[in-house]
Formats: sequence, C-alpha cells, structure tokens
Amino acid sequence: MGRSRRGRLSMIDPASLTDPATLRPPGGAVLDLHTHSSDRSFDSGATALALAEQAADRGLNGICLTEHNSLWPQSDATKLSELFGITVVRGMELSTDVGHVLVYGLDRYAPTLLEIEQLRPIVRAEGAAMVLAHPMRSHSGRQPPWDEMREWFEGIEAVNGDNSDSADGYYVRQAAEVNVAAVGGSDAHSRVAVGRVGTAFASPVAGVGDLVDQLRAGTASAVDMRPSGVSSVPASTVDRG
Repeated sequence: MGRSRRGRLSMIDPASLTDPATLRPPGGAVLDLHTHSSDRSFDSGATALALAEQAADRGLNGICLTEHNSLWPQSDATKLSELFGITVVRGMELSTDVGHVLVYGLDRYAPTLLEIEQLRPIVRAEGAAMVLAHPMRSHSGRQPPWDEMREWFEGIEAVNGDNSDSADGYYVRQAAEVNVAAVGGSDAHSRVAVGRVGTAFASPVAGVGDLVDQLRAGTASAVDMRPSGVSSVPASTVDRG
C-alpha cells in the first residue's frame, strides 16, 4: 500500500502554504476549524501547545481544538490564547451514527451526543453549531439526505486538508445549494499540517460565540492554502482518522 494522504501532506513545507493574510476578508479572520492534539486525540503527533504556536506562526487568527469525543477545559484554551495572541476555540469531533460531526459551543461530552437525534436538539437548545466533517469520505453509518442537510447542520466541511476537494469544488457548490456554510479545516494531526486549509470569516472571531454566530449567518467560507497541485491527490488515498 502506498503512502497515505496524511503522510504525503505531512511532508509539505509550511513555508509553501499561502499566507492567510492574502485570503482574510477586510476586517475579518481566518481560522483552522479542525485540529487534533496528542494530549486528547490518540492519533495525533502534536501537542495543543505546538498546534497553537504553529497557528500563530502561520498568521492565522485562531484555531479550533476539535478532539475526538473529548473537550478541552476552557481555562486551558484561554491560556493558549493568551500565550500566542490568537483565538483558541474548544470543539469536538463526534463519531456519530451519521459520520463525524464537528461541534462548536457545547460545554461537555457525553456518549448520548453520538446519536444525531439526541445531539441536534441539544445543539439547538444551547446555541451551538454543528458541521458535517469530511462528507467526501465514506462511512458505515447513514447519511442525512442533501435536501435535509440544513435541518441538521449549520455547515459542511467542504474542504478538508486530507482530501482533494478545493475551495471551488463540488462540496462548496453543494453547500450553497442547500444553504449551509461551506467551511474548511486542515484536519491537522501534526504541527506542520496546521493551516493547510481554513475558514474565512467576514468579521473578527474573538471566541466560540462569534464563530457560531457567523456559521449560522452564513458569513464563513472555506479557503485552501495548499500549494497548487497538492489538492489533486485522489481522496481514495486518505487514511480514515
């Protein structure tokens, strides 16, 4: 078997990535909405400290720590924000019965959140937001029909750093068709992977509340900062972490 997509991308020199400043809307922000740390995700090789430092070095306005079925304490996120001068948002990547779902704005994890029929009402009641992660990947569970996507999600991860889709690709068009936000995240499991892909926001994001508000308002869009040609690697080579 050849090298996985994640293995290939981990070798990209961060210096070859596009400067986020060139993609940042006037008065807005660019954040990486999908990262995993070795502190709380078994498949990552970088600490949260390293991820946040790399986000700052890359010129991102912020980063979301979206651990697998786990949530960072707010005090830890605040310390990282203060240390590096960027916004560090707590999130989760939940392994639900409809695939992986990125959730922003919930303050706890519980196994019941892995059932979409229970997760969605909680997200709505608590003013959070949920994004269908990497819809271009196959999974063993069911998938909500496209015409019901807005009922279930505030957005879809239309561009994922481990897949071949681009900021003008199929899933961006699908998101527009069903009227949900098209976001991007690097799906970083290493320091150098931070900021391969991100999400541009029309206004500043000082915390999770701003992030959720803009996802709900549709003022967020995926940006691909990978070098030209990198995103052409077939998605079938992706490892499924």
